[in-house]
Amino acid sequence: MPHYKVAIVGAGPAGYFAALALQNLQSEELQFSIDMIERLPTPWGLVRSGVAPDHPKIKTVA
Repeated sequence: MPHYKVAIVGAGPAGYFAALALQNLQSEELQFSIDMIERLPTPWGLVRSGVAPDHPKIKTVA
């Protein structure tokens, strides 16, 4: 059973959705350990400062 260690740089919406996609791929035959690395003291990137109203899915990250 392959077990992959993945590091995602950036804990904003793109990093979050990348981690979610990897989690959705997991099965008994394929496993991931995911670390998210963020240089800022708070996660979520631009979601914290505002998201355009035409991107409601991205607002669900927080």
